[in-house]
Amino acid sequence: MTAKSFGRRWRFSFAAFLWVLAMAGLSSLLQSSRAQASKLVLISQETSTRGIALDSVTLKREPFDPTSEVSWGNDNQTRIMLFAMGLDPKTSATSITANAEDGSNKTYSLTVEYVGPVPEQSWVTAIVVRINEQMADVGDVLIGISYQGINSNRVRVGVGHVGDGPPDDVGAAPTPGTIAPPVGATATAGTLTTSDVQTIIAQAVSAAASLNRAVTVAVTDKEGNVLGVFKMTGAPATTQFRGGGPGPSQTPNPITGFVSLGFDGTVVPAKLAAISKAGTAALFSTRGNAFTSRTAGFIIQEHFPPGVDFKSGGPLYGVQFSSLPCSDIKMPGLPLGLSGDPGSAPIYKNGEAVGGVGIEGDGVYTVDRDPTDFDQPFEEVIAVSATRGFESPSLIRGDNILVDGIRLAYLNVTSAPNPATIAFGSLPGAIDPLLPVRAAQPSQFTAAVVGGIAGEVDPRFFPFIASPTLTANSLTAVEVNTIISHAAQQANITRAAIRQPLGSNARVSIAVVDTNGVVLGVFRQTDAPVFGFDVSVQKARTAAFYSGANAATLLRGAGFGSYVDRAAADGLKLDGSVAFTDRAGGFLHRPFFPDGINNSPAGPFSREINEWSVFNVGLQLDLIKTNLQTVLSGGAAPCTSIPSLPNGIQIFPGSMPLYKNGVLVGAIGISGDGVDQDDLIAAGGGAGFAPPASIRSDQVFVRGVRLPFLKFPRSPNL
Repeated sequence: MTAKSFGRRWRFSFAAFLWVLAMAGLSSLLQSSRAQASKLVLISQETSTRGIALDSVTLKREPFDPTSEVSWGNDNQTRIMLFAMGLDPKTSATSITANAEDGSNKTYSLTVEYVGPVPEQSWVTAIVVRINEQMADVGDVLIGISYQGINSNRVRVGVGHVGDGPPDDVGAAPTPGTIAPPVGATATAGTLTTSDVQTIIAQAVSAAASLNRAVTVAVTDKEGNVLGVFKMTGAPATTQFRGGGPGPSQTPNPITGFVSLGFDGTVVPAKLAAISKAGTAALFSTRGNAFTSRTAGFIIQEHFPPGVDFKSGGPLYGVQFSSLPCSDIKMPGLPLGLSGDPGSAPIYKNGEAVGGVGIEGDGVYTVDRDPTDFDQPFEEVIAVSATRGFESPSLIRGDNILVDGIRLAYLNVTSAPNPATIAFGSLPGAIDPLLPVRAAQPSQFTAAVVGGIAGEVDPRFFPFIASPTLTANSLTAVEVNTIISHAAQQANITRAAIRQPLGSNARVSIAVVDTNGVVLGVFRQTDAPVFGFDVSVQKARTAAFYSGANAATLLRGAGFGSYVDRAAADGLKLDGSVAFTDRAGGFLHRPFFPDGINNSPAGPFSREINEWSVFNVGLQLDLIKTNLQTVLSGGAAPCTSIPSLPNGIQIFPGSMPLYKNGVLVGAIGISGDGVDQDDLIAAGGGAGFAPPASIRSDQVFVRGVRLPFLKFPRSPNL
């Protein structure tokens, strides 16, 4: 294991370090650490000499097992990360020595394998040491380091168990360090102020006026809370869904406009489109990746990349029907779900994703069906102008991220106008009185550490609970915690697919549900994209639903018997005899079967290609269509009429049904990175709860084609 690998492994999990400090009681800023900077100091807890230490891979705290669950080639010794003050982070690891003394006064040499800086904390250096192979369950040891003849203090660390160690050194005292607030633990969803929102709106409207365009502008914070909507004088009041399908009929619907196939042809207020565009850029973007609604449209079509025949569907095929306003998970949802219509940009402050801006003005809510033509829609040009001074870091833009060797779309803008900004109070138009300008709203999430991994939880779904449906095999709260912890630990060492810089670990949301779709727990790693919060639950519920004994009965009862009949014609009974992942269910939900093979008939859950569009995908849309229309017209309803699917289903990979003693007990869903990574993390969380091999979906053939189950990325771990 190289020093470079160690650096990659932990560098982007720094929030865990901050949280260990916080959990140790270091809630105040201690100025004494500055005075200590000239000495070599290992950081301890505030009230004791116990060291601030983490397993360098899982980020678990003490006691540390002498041997790791993961083999590192020639050995499987555990590596411990310590933190020091007064040491240059550029110091070579070979120039530092480390040792540990146990309770019997035996001294062990510890190999120093990595020395490096801690991001955003220039005063502290991380040091990774390997536990000596002669150490067993020795209890507390005193660990110290030396550099150029200077010895540090010694801190207490538990190996095997805590306690039974040597007494502290004479004169030893706690050596806490100064800390910043935990990353991601802010009280609000980003840091946009009312002044920021006014500036962004004013820049957008000024650019639109310079182009002689009248538009609606929406700004959201990083969790999709609307911070203001401005309608320019003369801007279109409505917009129409056009997803690339055969086009709308002329049968008017008095509530939602012209409706034909799916949502194609539906007419909605323009502000709903602007909000969904803004929210999409916000919910997709993190400090490791910046995406837009153009990016979303690029990865949800029937081929990836769009327009290239005989390629599989987009990696996030179906994600547009998530974070909906009818969801019981993401609150608030986006009025039209996630948008693939170009005309948005994420908003950043000091490298942190803090929100999004969306522009609607052409009267069409669509996707770019031909990304090769480099069209430059005025909505997108205005969105770029709106974010002057709030741009994303260039490294993390979507067009600097490759998926399967394909560069993602980001913005089709070569140069945006930079006119003088009109004073906010003189802008041509008005703020929507129902959506006035305000600052970032309280966050839906609070900070938490699960399985040693730093992240966030929604208090509605934390602490984790047991399944309320009690049977001999139902999941317990302890088991839910174990499943989510193992998934988080796997994510922490999984090579990310959609994050920069290269060598980052995946950041995902993890959800566990029971067989009735009851959420037993959800956990987001620090800086995981917010869109995955709703999607992870959708994925888990979908896997549990399709794998259940009553899936066919529930679908027929909800009026979707035609899909049950089509599945039955392909030999699929939907009676619990097959363990379905979302990779398998999604495979059956493509307009070509097998996926991507042009001129083949649709899967049993999809529309045929002659009537397919991104707004008419088949069962996924049909399940939510009526209830979503009810919500958009001012009513209240869950997304579907099936009780176990209140936020709809999802049809791209990242889930696994969970079994105990061969009995279905629920499912795990993962969302936030590449879909192969999501599959791998789901499997890591579900280890010990996997379905019997004989009923896995990859044991089933449909039209002579083997269904998939899970797919893992090549060289998955950092």
